[in-house]
Amino acid sequence: MVYLKRMKISQVILLVLSLAGIFSCGLKSQNQITTHAYFDKTESNPVTNRLLIAVTDEEFLQYGARVAYISIKGDTIIPFDKYAYLGTDTLRHYANVIKLRKDNSYGRWVAIDGHQNTLYDIVPFDNGPDYFHEGLVRAKRNGKVGYANEFGQIVIPCEYDFAWWFDQGKAEVTFNAKVIRDKYDEHTIIESDEWFYIDKSGNKVKNAIH
Repeated sequence: MVYLKRMKISQVILLVLSLAGIFSCGLKSQNQITTHAYFDKTESNPVTNRLLIAVTDEEFLQYGARVAYISIKGDTIIPFDKYAYLGTDTLRHYANVIKLRKDNSYGRWVAIDGHQNTLYDIVPFDNGPDYFHEGLVRAKRNGKVGYANEFGQIVIPCEYDFAWWFDQGKAEVTFNAKVIRDKYDEHTIIESDEWFYIDKSGNKVKNAIH
């Protein structure tokens, strides 16, 4: 839960501007190619049922606050100084977090498991992490978009320039997208001449109406 009422006005402005800046950069770099390493959760490496709880050493556990994750016994499993809070109160399979740079500025938005393996980069939406639709959430790896399940597993490869949410079992995607921002840098338009639909197995849906 995000608490802002008791924060100083300067703190509120700083937090909003910081998160808005990360969100804006996430959209602008949609097609940016990077070489980050990611961890794949597979059947041979099943998800863990170990439950971790988010805690902070700041006044409130809110978006952007320093976060650590502890076991039910109170042991620190994921320490402070590495991540900022991004809405995950309980880490069972994975957590959405903001990586902290050495100077404590905000870095990438990522999903991590209980061993701090980076699973994927988070697709930002509405100044926060993207939402699940029909059991899947959009995920990014090195600038390309795919889909992950509730366990943090990539179930449709991250290979698209842009992808929409699933609706009635299919999602509209493209390998070639152009991201356009308006002159006020407030709105985004995604353009492509090569949209098509896929199902939840990643297969192209034939004869789908665009």
